[in-house]
Amino acid sequence: MTKLSYAALVGMALVLAGCSAPPAPPAESSAPPEAPPLLNVRKYEQDPCALLPQAAEVFNAVRNRETTGAVMPSCTWTDSKNSTLTIGFAGAVGGLAAIGQNRSSTGYFDPAPAIDGYPAAYTNVLDNRGQGGCQVAVGVRSDETFTSSVVLHPRSPSYDDPCAVALKAATAVVATLRSAS
Repeated sequence: MTKLSYAALVGMALVLAGCSAPPAPPAESSAPPEAPPLLNVRKYEQDPCALLPQAAEVFNAVRNRETTGAVMPSCTWTDSKNSTLTIGFAGAVGGLAAIGQNRSSTGYFDPAPAIDGYPAAYTNVLDNRGQGGCQVAVGVRSDETFTSSVVLHPRSPSYDDPCAVALKAATAVVATLRSAS
């Protein structure tokens, strides 16, 4: 083989290599995304104040009060300015999906960031997010939801972003539930 025909053969091989199709992208898995583990909430349903042992750090709470409401047992923490944080369970309503389906009776239902993998939504009968109030519901089981609700005093440094406080408390509650499950 002459040098010229060898060079032509190498050149042809390079041209053909450049014309080949790009590699196919890796196939996507058809497996559903991994769901977070189910959390055991039974222990806390009747003692919701135990859900947030770090309330003083999360909310600067000075006192708490447990109540058994018409819908759910809850615990309310109050700070020195009378801002409140309430944590409660909404097991009887059928979970986060049911709350979303009943949005006409729940007022508003807007997506919220997931809390450590658990779905969440901003929801309440009255939308007072512009007045220092916010409620976030977190689905911890298909049939169980807890809510983190705040009503902040106008002089609170977080008054203009009450949902950040509600999300911070909800994150602490999920951490408590995970450590107990």
